[in-house]
Amino acid sequence: MAETPAHNPSYQRILDSAKALFIEQGFPATSMEAIARHANVVRATVYNNFQDKEAILNEIMRRYLDGYVQIPQRLREEARPEQTSIELLEAMIRRSFLWRIDNAELRPLIDLSKHLPKSAWNRLNEAADTAMIDWILEIHRPDAERNLIRKGLDLDFAIHALYSMIEAMLTKFDVHSPRRKVDDAVRQLTLLHWHALYRVDPEEAAAITREPARGKRSRAPA
Repeated sequence: MAETPAHNPSYQRILDSAKALFIEQGFPATSMEAIARHANVVRATVYNNFQDKEAILNEIMRRYLDGYVQIPQRLREEARPEQTSIELLEAMIRRSFLWRIDNAELRPLIDLSKHLPKSAWNRLNEAADTAMIDWILEIHRPDAERNLIRKGLDLDFAIHALYSMIEAMLTKFDVHSPRRKVDDAVRQLTLLHWHALYRVDPEEAAAITREPARGKRSRAPA
C-alpha cells in the first residue's frame, strides 16, 4: 500500500525545504534539484511526490488556507452554551488575525500563487471563504429570527460585504504589530460588524437570547 503524505517523512521534508527556499531565494530561482538537496533526498523522490514546483506551492497554499477552514470547525466544537453571538464573532476574527500573523512569511508566496497559471489559489481561497461565511451566517441567523437584525438588510448580502472588510484588514494589517494593536483591531472589526447588522447593543441581544433559557449549544446560538 502506498504511503499517504501524512506517513511519508520525505513528503514533509520536501515541503519544508521548498517553502524555505521559495522564501529565501524566490520561486523562479529555486529548482527541483535544489529542493531535493535541501531536503536530503534524491531528485526522483521530489518528482515522485510532486509533479513540479507549482504543485509544491499549491500544497503549501492548501495547508495555509485550510487553517482558515479549520477556524469555524474548531469554534463549533468548542462553543459553550453561555457564549454570546458577539463573543463567537470576535473569536473568529481573532483567530483569523493570529493565523495570518503566524504565517506572515508566506505573504510573498501568496501574492505569487494568485497569479501563476496552474495555481489552485482561487479554488482553495473560495473554500476558505465559504467556510468562514457559513459560520458567520450560523451565528447571525438565529438573531435574525429574533428580529435583532436591522430592518431592510439582506443578511446574506450584508455578511458577504462585511466579510470582505475583514479580509481587507487581514491583508493590510502590520503582522509585526504588538498584541495590543492586534486586540484593538479585532475589537474594532467586531464592533463595526455588529453595529452594521444589529439594531440592539450586544448586551441587550445577549439578554434577549437567554430568555427563554437556551439548551446546550454545540454550534451557534440557538
